[in-house]
Amino acid sequence: MKHNLLQLRIQCPLPVLMNRLGYGRFARSSCPSPFRSDQNASWGVYQAQKNWMFKDLATGECGDEIHFLAHVHKLDAKRDFIQLLRIYAEAANRPALGVPLEVLPSTRTIEKPDTSFLNEGTEEQLKILSELRNISLEGLRFAQLRKVLMFGQWKEHELYAVTDKSGLLAEIRRLDGLEFLGYGRFPGHKSHTLPHSRKNWPLGIMEAATSTGIALVEGMPDFLALHQFVVEEGLSDRVAPVAMLTSSCDIAHEALPYFTGKNVRIFPHHDQSGITAAERWRNQLIVARANRVDFIDFHAFETGAGNPIKDLCDFNRLRGAAGYQQQQLLDNLAI
Repeated sequence: MKHNLLQLRIQCPLPVLMNRLGYGRFARSSCPSPFRSDQNASWGVYQAQKNWMFKDLATGECGDEIHFLAHVHKLDAKRDFIQLLRIYAEAANRPALGVPLEVLPSTRTIEKPDTSFLNEGTEEQLKILSELRNISLEGLRFAQLRKVLMFGQWKEHELYAVTDKSGLLAEIRRLDGLEFLGYGRFPGHKSHTLPHSRKNWPLGIMEAATSTGIALVEGMPDFLALHQFVVEEGLSDRVAPVAMLTSSCDIAHEALPYFTGKNVRIFPHHDQSGITAAERWRNQLIVARANRVDFIDFHAFETGAGNPIKDLCDFNRLRGAAGYQQQQLLDNLAI
């Protein structure tokens, strides 16, 4: 059987491969070498553009997944390439293992966004946000329970935020619905991504570990609205809301194993960038061996005035007037 190296790298990048082979504690940006008795931080794993590499500071050697497997099995990366590719495929196709959280952030960067000013928030803040975004209190409480919805004060503004237990990404908006003020040549903006955030991280994916279904949306507003639909359809124990906060990024390679074996439904924005992003994500998830990947096509829905619905928030706001009040968006996703 022929194996595609690019697909294997997407399905099982170096940090995940190392973890599956028992080397997870060495999948770090700086640590001792796994291949010799070494008390010094002479080894590191890092991401170069889209590929993962290791660097041995003591020997000057660097390499990818094939070179790492060559070390493990004492083979030659060039001469034994076909054999190593087969070994790589066998490791990649094993049942997915939980990737320890400590493996993920340290391979990319030591720094994470500072979310120390965020807290769970009050019932009054939930009510304000519910009215602001037209999202049910039950839906927002579900997001609060998952600890992906937080509140706080920032630069004299009361705000709400989305983050998750990975600590890799946090985005904030003003609770009064106004924009953050611009400065210099930068205009005002509705949302602010905290420094050191990774915009390619699928928010909420680690919280989806026990769910059979994943609903994947684009953007912070749709992410919060999605929690309402999950609650309405009685699927909070089986379907997990997950969000890419921008359409410009691929899903982080090291997050893809968390989608393996899951049923995934993508809710793309009804514009060219949203549709293009959804197709990219779908291709990644197929390679990552998601059980099933499908789409909600908002082009099929119209408002009362005959205009297409743009996204999940738009659908939530207009569905009553458009006659879609009882539409089941998550049907069959948890099977």
